[in-house]
Amino acid sequence: MAAAAMQERESESLKSTAEFSIRRAQSWDIPLLEYVERSAADIFRTVNLGFLADGDTVDPAALRAMAQANHLWVATNSFDQPIGFVGGEYLSGNFHIVEISVAKEFQGKGVGKALMTTLVEHISREGYKSITLTTYRNLPWNGPWYSRLGFFEVNAHDMGRDYLDLLDSEAQHGLDVRSRCVMRKIL
Repeated sequence: MAAAAMQERESESLKSTAEFSIRRAQSWDIPLLEYVERSAADIFRTVNLGFLADGDTVDPAALRAMAQANHLWVATNSFDQPIGFVGGEYLSGNFHIVEISVAKEFQGKGVGKALMTTLVEHISREGYKSITLTTYRNLPWNGPWYSRLGFFEVNAHDMGRDYLDLLDSEAQHGLDVRSRCVMRKIL
């Protein structure tokens, strides 16, 4: 019993380095995540996808729901301000990542990988057997990055109607489905 309590305390403190910490998102984090997401999306301007940086961010109500379900994690700086986040939800038997974003000035410093590692650890403990996401297949910080983390491309048709609907929704928001894909990681 004591070991379980200690593991829970360690789990709650999550990961910490000298440059950033990762913890579960709190209600006061939600309004700050739009800045993180917009800053992160700025990189899309370098590949003629600037409309993504100017477009909608994840709805705060959706972020609150993820936080309430303990499915939203934030990376914070030394002042406990969010510099990155990852969140998701149940989709057709999988844990589906809705968004992962790392503020521009913190990209390439291991924040995204630490967020993903934390997510995988917690989702595995909840009993999920796989994690899915949709992404750009060939952008270096998208498909190839997720591949290095153990994700592989899957056929959306094989994943079911929810995934086809998700790709259709992305197309309606201006994303080129020919360059998008569904990826999955088996836990």
